[in-house]
Amino acid sequence: MFVVSIIILLIAVAIGFEIRKIEHQRQLKIAHEQAQQTLAKAEAEGKAAAQKEHKKGRAETLAYQESIDQEITTDVKDNERKATWLDQRDQVLKEKEDLLNRRSDNFKSKQDALKDDKSALKEIKQQAEGLIGKREETLEETAEMSKAKAKDYVLDQTSRDLKEEEKRVVRNTETEYKSSSEKEAKNLISHAIEHSGIRSHVYSSNRTMEVPNNEALGKIIGNSGQNVRALEALTGIDINIDDQKRMITLNGYDPMRREIAKRAMTQIVQVNRINPDIVEQIVNQTVKSVDELIRGFGEQAINELNIKNMHPDLIKLIGRMHFRTSYGQNILDHSIEAANLAGVFAAELGEDVNLAKRAGLLHDIGKAIDRDVEATHVELGVELATKYHEDPVVINAIASHHGDVEAKYVISDLVAAADAISGARQGARSESAADYLQRISSLEGIANQYPGVQESYAIQAGRELRVIVKPNQTSDKSIEKLAGNVKDQIEQEVTYPGQVKVTVVRKLQVVEYAG
Repeated sequence: MFVVSIIILLIAVAIGFEIRKIEHQRQLKIAHEQAQQTLAKAEAEGKAAAQKEHKKGRAETLAYQESIDQEITTDVKDNERKATWLDQRDQVLKEKEDLLNRRSDNFKSKQDALKDDKSALKEIKQQAEGLIGKREETLEETAEMSKAKAKDYVLDQTSRDLKEEEKRVVRNTETEYKSSSEKEAKNLISHAIEHSGIRSHVYSSNRTMEVPNNEALGKIIGNSGQNVRALEALTGIDINIDDQKRMITLNGYDPMRREIAKRAMTQIVQVNRINPDIVEQIVNQTVKSVDELIRGFGEQAINELNIKNMHPDLIKLIGRMHFRTSYGQNILDHSIEAANLAGVFAAELGEDVNLAKRAGLLHDIGKAIDRDVEATHVELGVELATKYHEDPVVINAIASHHGDVEAKYVISDLVAAADAISGARQGARSESAADYLQRISSLEGIANQYPGVQESYAIQAGRELRVIVKPNQTSDKSIEKLAGNVKDQIEQEVTYPGQVKVTVVRKLQVVEYAG
């Protein structure tokens, strides 16, 4: 029995050992599977991370490549622009070199011609002395004059002949000079206009402003219109509001006041709560900002023209000209344009370029304050230039650019020419249809009132008045006086930009038929 128990115990131990072995193998298998899963998951995550990093690196590489390509493209374009600018500059230099070469050749030709003339004059002098001697001998022989009397007679006769010859030479020289000078002047003007950077802006006396929504429109109008009335009182501008289109129109002849009103309304729209007191504060702040803007315009103008040592108050007055127009032409743009033209003229004629530009810029400076002071812009300009100790050449250019006083310097004439070209060129100025028709009617009415005038036509937008007279009631001499009288009356009675050419036509035509 004891042995049986031992055998059973041994069998149980063996069975338990086998069971534990099987359980251990199962756990090892489970651990191995878990390890395989963990490894597979780690590999998958590693591959995903690697792919993500690869994509990120590729995107960064592409972005870097695009930035490099953009920089290369920008550099190429900059180089192309620089190459184009250099080509244009080279072309300008070549043109100037050709011009200087032509002038040098012309000067050399004139020198050679003078040498030839000098030699010819020497020969003529010798021939004249010989003729005088022969004439004296002939007079002594034929008229039995004394040598002294014959000499006096010959000298008197020769003097009269020389005076006649002198008159003839002077007439020919004047004719040649007028022809060549007119051609040279046209070439100089065309050259100056090509290099002056002309601007063709046309400015209107009205400014419109579109309001984004009804709430903003309500802020501008205010309770019972109190805000808009305060704005009109503070700026001096009439404000018309179209509720349907949400459009505001600013009416007024002072562009600076219009600018203040427009900027103030832009600020009003951005304020949450608005009343007349806040409107006044906004307008005062806007006036200060526009004041800074004005000085900026003045500084920009003198920097553009490279003008030095300008009085600060004068710079501000120059900026004010930005808010002044004449026949739609901005006065500051016109002054800069006239300064550039005068500078080119001065360079061609050997005058002081910087002084010519300075005079051109300041020639209309009186228009900066002529709305506030009772005087002509010429008188005000002279007063301002004198007050700020400008050069006498500049003062004279201001005083004489409309012919009120005599031009004492060459630069004064150049500024007057530049002013006329800038104001009269095509596209520089504009006027309303009513003003245009009134001016045309005034021109034709002036001509038609003179006796002997058959009809007259204002052509070329009023820049020329063609007057046709009756040939049987006028003469060639009388039409010269008629043209002068019409010209004088136009200058006195008609306001016009540029010049008006008066042409009087007298044609006598006789027709007969032989049958």
